[in-house]
Order: sequence, then C-alpha cells, then structure tokens
Amino acid sequence: MERRGCSRNTGSRSPSSREKDLSTTPSPPPWTEVDGDVHVHPVYLAGSLHIGDPALQPVRDLPQAKSHHDDLGNFYITTADGRIRIGFIPEQDWDTLWMIAVALNTFTQPRWVANFSANTPIEIVTAVTTELARMYRSDDDGWLDERTAGALEWITPYAAAGWTSKGVEQNTLTLRSSDNLASITYRQRCLQHSADSEQLSQDGRFTIGTIKSAGWYGRFSSGTPACILQATATEMLDPNPVLRYRDALDYYTKQTATITPITPPAPSPLDLQRSAARLRSASRTAPNPSVNGPSSIVWTTAGGGRRRRADRPYPGSPSRT
Repeated sequence: MERRGCSRNTGSRSPSSREKDLSTTPSPPPWTEVDGDVHVHPVYLAGSLHIGDPALQPVRDLPQAKSHHDDLGNFYITTADGRIRIGFIPEQDWDTLWMIAVALNTFTQPRWVANFSANTPIEIVTAVTTELARMYRSDDDGWLDERTAGALEWITPYAAAGWTSKGVEQNTLTLRSSDNLASITYRQRCLQHSADSEQLSQDGRFTIGTIKSAGWYGRFSSGTPACILQATATEMLDPNPVLRYRDALDYYTKQTATITPITPPAPSPLDLQRSAARLRSASRTAPNPSVNGPSSIVWTTAGGGRRRRADRPYPGSPSRT
C-alpha cells in the first residue's frame, strides 16, 4: 500500500459521512474563516478564540470520523478506527484544553500525544490537526511510524528565525524568541515526573508557549513525528498577523502584542458609480409637494363596492373649493 506519511499533498478529500453525536444534535457547518476587526502579531501572543471549530475541522472532515460530546459540553472526535483521538475539554479541573492522542488502535497505549492549554492561539492547534489529517491513512499502518525529531531538528527553525539559546539547565535546552516573550524547550533525558507522564499529558519532550503564567503552553511527547513539530514551528514563526476582535483580546495580549485596526477598503470606481446611480434614482422618484397644501391619499368605497380615490385634507389645512 502507498505510504503517505508527512507529505504535503493537499489534494481534495471525499466529504465526511459523520455519525450523529450522542445527543443527536446536528453537526455544525464546516468552519470557514476567523473574523475580526484587528490584526494581531506575532501569532503566539494573539490569545485564544475560545472556540474549537477551526482546529477540530480537519479531523472532522476525514471519512467516517465520529464525534460526540458529554453532559458537561466537552467535545470529542475520533477516526473510525480509533487511531486519532482529539478532545476539546473546557470543563475540567486543570488548564489543559486540548488533548490529542495517536495510537495503533483504541485499546493500545498512544504512540504519541500532544496537549495545549486554554489560552493557546487556535492557529497553532489547527496547524497540528491539519498536518495530522494529512498524515492519516485508514488502510495503512506506515504513517504511525513516521520519523521523529531530535533536539537539533526541533530547534533549527527557531534558531534560523532569530530565537536564541538560553543554554541547558536541568537537562533542558531552551530557546527564546527575540522579544523574550515565548520559548521552546527540549528535555534531553528523564522527564519531570514518571516515564508514563508524557502519555498522560502531564509532561512533554518538546514544549512551546509564552513564558508568563498568563500565557499558554503546548506539549508534545517523545515519538511525535518530525512533520508535526515542523508544522507547529511554521505557524509559530509565521510573520503574517492573525485576526481577532479587539473587545475579545485578553489583558496579556493587549500588553504584549502588536495590534493594528483593520482599515475598511477604499471604495472602488464601480462602488462610486453605483452610489451615484442610487442617489439619482432616489432624486427622480421623490414625490413633488402639492401646490394646494399638504394632503394624504386614502382609499374609500362608493356605490357597488367600487373604489375611488379622494383627497382628504389634513386637520387644519385649507379647504378646497
């Protein structure tokens, strides 16, 4: 069978034939775009949209993907074979909002996991789920054994973008962004907790995020494919601003990010022509004032149910002779 792996093939996919969720609530329409009235840059300071649609959609669009939600409103998506599992879990006792796991089947330990906190910009999570959907093959196991990244490959894109090393401390290599507001880390040997802590989403071999407690974090376990980490780096380092609504920005974003109002586009010559045409049309159809004073037009009936029009003076207007 053909091995697809981490290729960047963006060919079209067949529409998803999704099962109804547990509450039989109709599935929401496919996500199309993110609205906003300001541009925010860089993306890692943009904050969350507080919705899951953009990041959930790539996996929802896979053939026969299944989705449901629990009584608390947490939302879950799995592929038909159970190899990809994603949870959007706002109702819980910790700040991990997103949980992603990839396994050989529903009953085996994950090959790798990723998780993101509540304030993670949706564009970062979407980059991961989009790449994951591209990797996935329902008729092949090869994509589950994709090449993983070492420390040098992990840090190279960030170093090339001007992020600087803060050295190795407690077996952890750290790079920080040029504005000193974001960081990535690579844990070289033992992790913070137990060997199972990665698979329980309590720790990560690779981490990204902002350095303040008011920011966000993302964690990837050992075994995460190199192309997933590359997709993450590409989005983290994207120089293009993202859309947000000014009123929805959190305090941390307002204090750190570059925020630019979106200026409405100037009217085109065609827009000006249409506006002038509407004004001319309104001028031609405006009623002329009556020479005999103000009056109103009413319909009345006379003999045999026939309708006739009569001018009825307004109260206080001169009588007609």
